[in-house]
Amino acid sequence: MLDELKSLKDQLLFQGKFDHTDFKNIVIAGMGGSGIAGSIFSEIYDKSPIEIISDYSIPSYVDSNTLFIAISYSGNTEETISAYREAERKGAQTAAITSGGTIAKICRNSLLIPSGLQPRSALGFMIVPLILSLLPDASKDLKEASKVVENIDFSNDRIREEAISLVRARKLPVIMGFKPFESVAYRWQTQFNENSKLLAFSSSFPELDHNQIMALENSYGKENLAFYYFSGSSGKVRERIKFTIDLAGVDAKQIPVEGNSRIAQIMHLVHYGDYFSYYAALERKVEPRDVTTIEKLKKLLSQF
Repeated sequence: MLDELKSLKDQLLFQGKFDHTDFKNIVIAGMGGSGIAGSIFSEIYDKSPIEIISDYSIPSYVDSNTLFIAISYSGNTEETISAYREAERKGAQTAAITSGGTIAKICRNSLLIPSGLQPRSALGFMIVPLILSLLPDASKDLKEASKVVENIDFSNDRIREEAISLVRARKLPVIMGFKPFESVAYRWQTQFNENSKLLAFSSSFPELDHNQIMALENSYGKENLAFYYFSGSSGKVRERIKFTIDLAGVDAKQIPVEGNSRIAQIMHLVHYGDYFSYYAALERKVEPRDVTTIEKLKKLLSQF
């Protein structure tokens, strides 16, 4: 798993792109570790309407004006295959990012990426083609992202100490994000789920101030939660974070963000969370790469 983590800096220098012509809207389909690439990309890209789906079906508006992108690392994700076939029937312009499998066979505009990783560890290979294909001027930002990620590979003792503290206190992580880091907060949640085998929760400002703030103040079990939020907020969001923490009496820890470009900042926080969940897994003495239960579920579903 550590080797997979350290490969992200090189993945961010990947040069793969897929072909496309003009479009009016974008729909990206993907599940789990594959789907998070589309979610993160949607917080970088704002040049046209974009929707992320994680289901068998697609929006009714999908038509020939839609660029439909299927992301499935294995190429065999049944929800993504179903969504792709429906998009084709509706006449959408299609593309796929995959390491092989069924998707590679049925989509002529497939970009093949290296295989052999856990899907969640191949984020760079899946998000870079989105960036290079749809934001062609972002190469410099990807180089910066690779550098800030590499810095974490060389210096992560602080992250390890934080993970050990979390596990020894027997607390569950709650990650509070804000745009453009909402998807990063969710990525942290899912990495704690899969790598550390821990329940984790994520939410984002300002929405959480319209509901969760009440639970933050009064819920039983609050003492069993560890709260984290990202630096880099500004304006109203910065004030919201401060007031929320004070009013709710939450002992929240701030996670630093590095980088100048949005892409670099996002990937820095992603990688920070990857190491956090990895070290939490080691402290809990669980295998971070193990996803046996997910595979068992897929096998059961394949019978129907």
